[in-house]
Amino acid sequence: MVVGDPDTAFGGAAKVIEAEYQVPFQGHTAISPAHATADPSNGQMTVYSNDMKSYGMRTGVAQFLGMPRDKVRVVWMEGPQGYGRTAAEDAGCEAAYLAKELNRPVRVQWMRNEETAWDTKAPAFLVKVRGGLDAQGNLVAYDYHARAADYNHLGYNEPDTVLIAQLMGLRRATPAKGGAAMPSEMYAIPNRRMTAEVVRLPAVWETPLRTGNLRDPNGPQSTFPAESFIDELAAAANADPYEFRLKMLMASTAEDDGFRRSRSIAVLKSVAETYGWDRRPSPKPIGAGKILTGRGISYAFRNQTMVAQIAEVEVNRETGHVWAKRLVCAHDCGLVVNPQSLRHTIEGAMLHGLSRALYEEVQFDTEKVTSVDWITHPSLTHADTPAQIDVVLVNGDPKPDRSDLPPRGAGEASCKPMMAAIANAIHDATGVRLRRVPFRDARVLTALKAAGV
Repeated sequence: MVVGDPDTAFGGAAKVIEAEYQVPFQGHTAISPAHATADPSNGQMTVYSNDMKSYGMRTGVAQFLGMPRDKVRVVWMEGPQGYGRTAAEDAGCEAAYLAKELNRPVRVQWMRNEETAWDTKAPAFLVKVRGGLDAQGNLVAYDYHARAADYNHLGYNEPDTVLIAQLMGLRRATPAKGGAAMPSEMYAIPNRRMTAEVVRLPAVWETPLRTGNLRDPNGPQSTFPAESFIDELAAAANADPYEFRLKMLMASTAEDDGFRRSRSIAVLKSVAETYGWDRRPSPKPIGAGKILTGRGISYAFRNQTMVAQIAEVEVNRETGHVWAKRLVCAHDCGLVVNPQSLRHTIEGAMLHGLSRALYEEVQFDTEKVTSVDWITHPSLTHADTPAQIDVVLVNGDPKPDRSDLPPRGAGEASCKPMMAAIANAIHDATGVRLRRVPFRDARVLTALKAAGV
């Protein structure tokens, strides 16, 4: 995507900033491993599973077994996992295959190390960003290039990409091309170029790194570099990060049919007001104590849902530990039917995003995934729970009382801005810019020591 003339704008910029960001492979970190039961009785195959797309599983199992679809029945059972993992489901096909071969009911239960190693992973991203500021500190040129390791992306309930198919040597005729992502924001930047490409691993089918959808697919990976870099640009312009964003949102009056610009302004204003944002450039002067505190802001949208978040963190300069003391989210998903359920959904998504920001990373060697349990692949725990989480439900529609106000999605958008909000808060507290997640203690402490903090 190209708007204006980025090259000429960069040539005339008073200041040019460049940065590179990395997001590693991340897994679903399901609290319980994959499992399913299949029963071949009565001339049909009945599969009991918590697959999030039961009808898709019915089709996939039927195709994998070579059975008529009307001879396959899927009974949904409540269970763990989700957000892309249970639709790229492996245990159901495995149980059905064994049940057909043995002609008796079979229950398949993966172990913890199998689930953590072999579940589908969110693709890793490498993003290079460049921005040009004019003499007044306005962003006049922007260049974003993302590379995602997502070739042969696994779809939902595909009979030729489930793990048992891979182990049996079955292959798709053409691997799925996968996808990369660009930022989702409504900033009025007069000259911008945004590109994204997919890269492949050396062994397309044999790799244990199987990429697929993870909650808000590719959203956190694209928003972390984009919104972190907006803070870097604000710092270079000696501007308040909130005001820097608001100025770019209000620099245009153009609207789409979902009024995303107006609604973006509404959530950004709301999150700042709710938090009690004091307007100043970041970072603030570095404190002298053991615990350093800071705040960070981030904003994005997913489809027609707008989200702005602020994180307040404490950074232990002796251990590198980061605690998100307070999280604030302003959320506009259109018509709200059940506010309490929506708040719970948003809180859960924020904590999921926080876990991905602070802990989650798939590690591997030349043969296999090596992060296979809660020690080698840690996740957020109760000890990491923020002291305060504020959720503000916003209706930023220009005609908020209209009878045809549509409901939008709410299960995934709140994951998107969290990594950047945490990174920006750490920078505000310490003056150190972290450009690779997760922000585990050792990585943060190394960066603090390198900066002399």
